[in-house]
Order: sequence, then C-alpha cells, then structure tokens
Amino acid sequence: MEAVQPSDRLYCLDVCTNESWKWMKTIMDTQKRVTILGVPFLHATKKETVDVLTRRIEENKQTQVVTANPEIVMLGRQNASYMELLKRSQVVTPDGIGVVLASRWIGQPLPERVAGYELLHALMVQADTYGWKYVLLGASPESCAGAADRLKEQYPHARYSGHFDGYFSEAEEKQILEHIRRERPHLLFVALGAPRQEEWIARHLPELPVNLAMGVGGSFDVISGKVKRAPVFWQKLNLEWMYRLLSQPKRWRRQLLLPKFALSVIWNQIILRRK
Repeated sequence: MEAVQPSDRLYCLDVCTNESWKWMKTIMDTQKRVTILGVPFLHATKKETVDVLTRRIEENKQTQVVTANPEIVMLGRQNASYMELLKRSQVVTPDGIGVVLASRWIGQPLPERVAGYELLHALMVQADTYGWKYVLLGASPESCAGAADRLKEQYPHARYSGHFDGYFSEAEEKQILEHIRRERPHLLFVALGAPRQEEWIARHLPELPVNLAMGVGGSFDVISGKVKRAPVFWQKLNLEWMYRLLSQPKRWRRQLLLPKFALSVIWNQIILRRK
C-alpha cells in the first residue's frame, strides 16, 4: 500500500464507534487548542490524538506532529522562526507534565500528557493494523538500526520502508529524500533532536509524499535498548525528567529551562489577569 491517495483511503469504521467518529469530525472542524506561551497544544487524550491523526491520514492530509515539552516551548520563546514553525504545525501534543501543569494553572487544563515515545508506538499499532509504511531517520547508526529491528519484530504487519541514521552529508541527504519519495511512506519518524528535527521536517515535508512526519527525539535510543526509559514508578510520579537527569547528568543545562518555563507561565498569567 502506498501513501494514501484520495481514491485509496483507509477506513476503520469497523473499529470506531459512531460517537468516536463524530468526536473526531468535531475536533478536526474546531481544532480546539490550548495556547501556552504562544504554542498551541491540541486538547486531546492520547487515544483521541491517535484517532485524529488516523483520520488525517485517511483523508490524505499531510501532518507535522510536534511533541512539545517545556524545553521545546522555551526554545520557541528564544527563536522566533522556531516559534512560527510550532504555530504552523498541524498537531502539537503536550510531551511533559510541566506543560499539563501549566495548562491547569492558566485555567485550560489539557486532558493528559501525550509523550512522543508513547505516541510513536501508538501510531505503529495503527501501522500494524492497516499495513502502513514507515521510515526511520536519525540518531546514531547503532540506535537507528536497532530501533528498526525492534519495530519490525514488534509490529510485523507494518511495512518497514527503510532507516537512515542522523549523520548524513548533503549528498546523502539527497539520496535519503529520493528514497522517501520512491517509498511514499505513511509515517516518517525523525530523531535529530529539537529544534533540528522539526526544522528538517518543516523544510522537506511539503515536497515529500508522506502522510505524517514527527520528531521523536531520543526515542530510537530507547527502542533500540541503548538507553533505558524511566521505570514505570518514575513515570507514574511524573518524574521521568528527573530520572533522565540522574542517569544522564550532562542534560543539566537543558533542565535549567524547566524553572524558566514555570516562571514564564506564572508571570505571563499574572500580566493577563492584570489587564
């Protein structure tokens, strides 16, 4: 199956109730968002987000997905062009408890955290169900190849269409783009780190026959087994960020953006309330 065309759409009415389709039509029509420090987050649970993205693929709508944590929001605050990219992206999800807490503080609570790693796997479940094609791009050669092997094992009915590590020359990039054009994948997962991965997608996606492209940060490292994800205990306490900091101390500079994010949200809300 090639990337979805108007005459060759995928239908999943057999697994979706009329109510869920009604909800999806409503949210796609209204595009309800919660704006936090200028970044518009989709107001949806993980399941609802997957439903929305599945519908967009079915309707042959091209989608850039950004899973934005506080670090990405603050990068947008520091870089005007990156902020514009975030605003133009079709779907931005709250990848971080800090974003969810911020939404509660401003009185527009997001339903839950929608982490990029979990969203990747949820989309792969859909790919396994409908036979979608997927391509991996980014990370180290070992992590990218390892992630490809793991995903092929875990989702045997999804159609693997190639993987490329993140260390490519300009000439190699042209070959990668040509491969993607030839394969016409439904899903393109890009692990180049923020903001590079989002900028790469925004620059190339309009010219590619790809339904959905998403930056996935360090997900390939975790999927391949090179890096361990935080244990469930830490995840349930919403302390995955602390686990990563303890296991990867070199991240401390990036973590400094977290208190800046919190203070920016509080200060921004104080100013709005005074108006």
